[in-house]
Amino acid sequence: MRKIISGLALSSAMMLTVSANAAEHIIKMLDIGEDGNIMVFEPAFVKVNKGDTIKFVSTDIGHNNSSRHIPEGAKHWTGEDGQDITVTVDKEGVYLYECNLHKLLGMVGVIQVGEAKNLTEANAAAKKLTAGMAMGADRINDYLSKIK
Repeated sequence: MRKIISGLALSSAMMLTVSANAAEHIIKMLDIGEDGNIMVFEPAFVKVNKGDTIKFVSTDIGHNNSSRHIPEGAKHWTGEDGQDITVTVDKEGVYLYECNLHKLLGMVGVIQVGEAKNLTEANAAAKKLTAGMAMGADRINDYLSKIK
């Protein structure tokens, strides 16, 4: 019985340590970014750790957020128009996301979680994602180039 209690206590302590080390990252959904580009996420590229949360903040109304390409086993997400959404990234790899209302204007972003295990697949998905964009198609390649 003592071993079971000790095991439960150790397991709980480990879970608290992981939770305590997890960080929250804020990404704003904007009509105009600091660089003057329109329809952007800011920052549009973030590198985070497994278990961190990403909070997409609807700073300017009329935006949403949807995952487009994620690592195998990760959970897809779709936020409502004009609403904040918080996503926990629990699988290593590259995540591509968009505002599906403004994708044609290049409103896309990239999250790197730990090692970029699915970079080849993410690059292929980025080509499909940018097909038919009226502007900003080069943005996602710029963001993917930041992956290390």
